[in-house]
Amino acid sequence: MKKILCILCGAILFPLLSFCQIITGKVIDPDGRPAAGVNVLVLRAKDSVQLNGTASDHRGAFTLKGIPTGAYLLTVSSVGYAVFYMPFLLKEKGQDFHIPSISLRRQTASLQEVQVTGKKSFIEQRIDRMIVNVAGSIISTGSTALEILQKTPGISIDQQNDLLRLRGKEGVIVQIDGKQTYLPAEQVVAMLRNMPGGNIDRIEIITNPSAKYDAAGNAGIIDIRLKKNNSTGTNGSVSLSGGSGKYDRERGSFQLNHKTNRFNFFTSYAFNHAGDYWDFRFHRILQDGAGKNFVHQTSPVIMHNSGHNAKAGIDFQLSPFTTLGLLWTGSWTKREENSSASTDFRHEMEGPVYLETSTRKTTSTASSNQLGSFNFLHTFKKGRGQLSGNLDVGRFNRNFFNALSIATVIPSDPAQPLMGLLSIMPTAINIFTFGADYNRSCRNGWNLQAGWKSSVVRSSNDMKLSQGESGHLKIDSVLSNNFVYKESIHAAYLNASGKLDSVTEVQAGLRIEQTLSDAYSVTQAKEVKRNYLNFFPSVFINRKLSGQHSLAFSYSYRINRPSYQNLNPVRSYLDPYAYFKGNAFLRPDYTHSFEFKHGYKDKIFTLLGASFTNDVIFFILQPVDSKTSERTPANIGKSASYDLTVTAPVKVTKGWALQWTAVGTFAKYNFTYIDSFFRSKQLSGKLNATNSFVFGNGWTAELSGWISTPAIESVWRYPWLASADAGIQKAYHSLKVKFSLSDLFHSDIVSAKIKTPQFSNDVRIKFDTRVALLDVIYNFGNQQMKNRQRKTGSEEELKRMN
Repeated sequence: MKKILCILCGAILFPLLSFCQIITGKVIDPDGRPAAGVNVLVLRAKDSVQLNGTASDHRGAFTLKGIPTGAYLLTVSSVGYAVFYMPFLLKEKGQDFHIPSISLRRQTASLQEVQVTGKKSFIEQRIDRMIVNVAGSIISTGSTALEILQKTPGISIDQQNDLLRLRGKEGVIVQIDGKQTYLPAEQVVAMLRNMPGGNIDRIEIITNPSAKYDAAGNAGIIDIRLKKNNSTGTNGSVSLSGGSGKYDRERGSFQLNHKTNRFNFFTSYAFNHAGDYWDFRFHRILQDGAGKNFVHQTSPVIMHNSGHNAKAGIDFQLSPFTTLGLLWTGSWTKREENSSASTDFRHEMEGPVYLETSTRKTTSTASSNQLGSFNFLHTFKKGRGQLSGNLDVGRFNRNFFNALSIATVIPSDPAQPLMGLLSIMPTAINIFTFGADYNRSCRNGWNLQAGWKSSVVRSSNDMKLSQGESGHLKIDSVLSNNFVYKESIHAAYLNASGKLDSVTEVQAGLRIEQTLSDAYSVTQAKEVKRNYLNFFPSVFINRKLSGQHSLAFSYSYRINRPSYQNLNPVRSYLDPYAYFKGNAFLRPDYTHSFEFKHGYKDKIFTLLGASFTNDVIFFILQPVDSKTSERTPANIGKSASYDLTVTAPVKVTKGWALQWTAVGTFAKYNFTYIDSFFRSKQLSGKLNATNSFVFGNGWTAELSGWISTPAIESVWRYPWLASADAGIQKAYHSLKVKFSLSDLFHSDIVSAKIKTPQFSNDVRIKFDTRVALLDVIYNFGNQQMKNRQRKTGSEEELKRMN
């Protein structure tokens, strides 16, 4: 298969090698000397969309390749100089276009107090993605990345189970600056919970990725783009914030960049320390022979979260055509929980309590993630394309400690001994990936991409569970488990894009992935091996209907592989009567995803989407006996989802802009639950709105909120929910001071129900979400020049580590 794909790529690439055009030019300073490191961009004349860009080399020269015929605008900019604009026209295919020497003009205007005349919308819709502009938001910069995502249209956070969902679906790929986060699922949430918003520039959400992306993640991609200070010289930024809800929060970030003609060194660091609490209450009804058990539990949980994220790297321009890069990233998180739970059992709803327990629980999770990456980018001479590659080595470690002390309150006679349950679970995961990509822009306006990637993963998890009378715990050899998981994925893709005519753009691709996995329980001597080959096509068509209207269609086929920890059949106890258990026989689920999007003036967008999933992986909560329930992942059946999204900006009056997004969803599930077949369907919706105010003299403000209707998710039912936030900002030169208040009415809660003849569950959790924060941001140095995008090859592996 790999040989066939290589031959196919070669057959397509070879005829195109002579069709690429070149645009060249030179930039000089006011004294006539070559100007290095100047930003040169090519914009489409009709809508100012950027088509290409580069930076001048040490000789002041620049080269731009792959620009089709048409009308364009060239912009040349550098700190301390006025921006240069030049319109130009390419008429003939294959035309080599040379731009005369461009002389920069010094900028003489002096700095004044910042005058804000308008603000970028918090939510922007593009034809292929949605962008959340975090850096420009008063409220978001004082929040964490997880809190920002929770306010984003189409995204929901399952705080109880540490899951991200995009348009109601799990299987979300989370990237940082275009590369995979290399963390297990719950650690992704932990990282986002500890990532200050002051370190984030924007968040891009892609619901239908092309073939160049890993096929994993049937819900789409969330790409968090961090702030960059990449100008020539030394520059950076500092952000500090502090505040309190019931418990205090301290956050901060720091970025530093030093760039010369051939070297670029960059580093960043962010920290978060925050207290939190959960007010946890649930009611359950379980079958008990011919009767029922009514279970009620209240559990106040006090938490402390801390996290550190760091990055450092260097880019070296080996020649005008070749750049090498080294990158290291590290993250450390720690979460400590202390709680007490009171659980009582009745045979009738209002009957006497026949069993009551009091449980004290202490949990500690500490993890570290280290990643080293070597990458290169080479541009071939005479417009023959670009070749990039990367080699990544990652190591993840986590230590999990969970201790329960259980006292029986009722019956009190005879007195019951204090019981204990202790779980110690160290986890180690090693990842190795290697990949290469080739892309070629052609003078006929078409672009060809081809690539290959291989990844090898090994995960080990040695769980020791002890129980018995307090002070005399013994290891339970049945419930303890040493689990080893190995997986290798080899993938290749081919992607072509271009214009069918003057108003129609098309992109089509095919990705092939072969997966080999081996899940082995050393303790139980059980092994599950799998070997499967999949083909993942994707198609994108964009047509300009008129000067103001555009229409786009996209289709992709994707896979959601089980996370490594979800395949481990070990138990992790939440309390004496509830535990999580993995499933070694879990299969991937597959999704067909379709989207139609209409754009008006590139401002008002209407999206109609549909997705169909087989073998849906879902975390089900089910009874084990008359007192105990388990949460486990399972392939429950099929689902279909139909979405309608409308987003538009509204200028209410001078200095007041409103951006709103409405999402309507019709969901259908056909699934098996507790040996019974169910069909469920419901129409639900969510409205997000952000008001931006500009008062003048550097003063701006925001008022935002969301409201969601009742919704379903297989057996779960959710009620009406809503939340609101507010903030105000003062900007002066490079300094910004912001004050924000989140969840004004303390209404951002979790409330969900299961109701079936065999089992009922009603849960409600309240968090420490009403928080006041003061945030200070200071930027120093030049902010204009952008470096090449740094990317590692492991786009998927570590996301699935839990």
